Amino acid sequence: MLIVLICICFQQEAFLQDAVPSKLQFTSKQKNRVSIDSVYYYSFNAIDSSGHSISYAADGLPAWLKFDAANHLISGKPIKPGQYRIHIVASTADTAVHQRFMLTVYNKKTINILALGNSITNGTDKYNSFRRPLWQLLHQGNYNVDMIGSWSLHHMGGEVPDPDFDMDHDGHSGWKASDILHQPDWDKQRGNIHDWILSYTPDIVLLELGTNEVFQCIAVKDAMRTISSVIDVIRKKNPRVKIFVAQIPPLGKQWSNKALCGNKVTYREALINFNKKVKVLAAKKNTATSKVIIVYQYSGINPATDMYDDIHPNANGERKMAERWYKAVKPFLTKLK
Repeated sequence: MLIVLICICFQQEAFLQDAVPSKLQFTSKQKNRVSIDSVYYYSFNAIDSSGHSISYAADGLPAWLKFDAANHLISGKPIKPGQYRIHIVASTADTAVHQRFMLTVYNKKTINILALGNSITNGTDKYNSFRRPLWQLLHQGNYNVDMIGSWSLHHMGGEVPDPDFDMDHDGHSGWKASDILHQPDWDKQRGNIHDWILSYTPDIVLLELGTNEVFQCIAVKDAMRTISSVIDVIRKKNPRVKIFVAQIPPLGKQWSNKALCGNKVTYREALINFNKKVKVLAAKKNTATSKVIIVYQYSGINPATDMYDDIHPNANGERKMAERWYKAVKPFLTKLK
């Protein structure tokens, strides 16, 4: 019996599954959304560069989905809204690769949540980011939500350590708000918010940006202007979007008291100033139809116990961040029936 996990797998996964590079890989990209009023079809496929015969299996599918291994098809008519774990295995005599994802059955009340930010949002091969405990809270609360985004892997292009949640997001390691608007040359293949917004419509945005601005000595007034522009782009797609802006977490002792950019301002002082200004920006951008709400991710975070490198949260820090996001967004959600 296979244990059903979730991940969205691209061609890179074949290199992550085995100690040596595999010749087997999925070539199809999963279809992970379907309306309650539609029939779901997903035609999956994998190739083996050596021409070996490939067999397919799936386990833990909801009863309303039919798995057709011979025709490489999963199909069915959803019964009710919700999220369902999908796990497909392609195997040859000596190799197996996996395609795992969360299938969302949505209706008019489903709330699309976009986690938008940098590496704190993205996660690593050892840490899932706050998105996993947040999704668990949302799932346990029986909320009608879908996590959306153009990206589903961690910063190095692999799956996070516990791929058992809805992993879609737009957290991009090393990025500043200006990169969200125009992606950096070293990460150009990722696209930017102008591209992403064509393929999804967020109802709620969890905006977590600023740590890289502090480290790269970006003038705070320029950072605020750019974050304001990011909000404007999102509002063009959905004028009623709710945007939750994080006051970014503190830095640990190896960074906090160091001088910033050759002047007498420390990283800690620059970060505190950033958080003050982002609170002012949120108040200015807030409207009756499109709320902009500050989420306090700075206070109560102890880098010594809540971070693994004095910058990024460990599992304990991720849980704290998730609880704060969850408390903030709950009033704007509806439950599944």
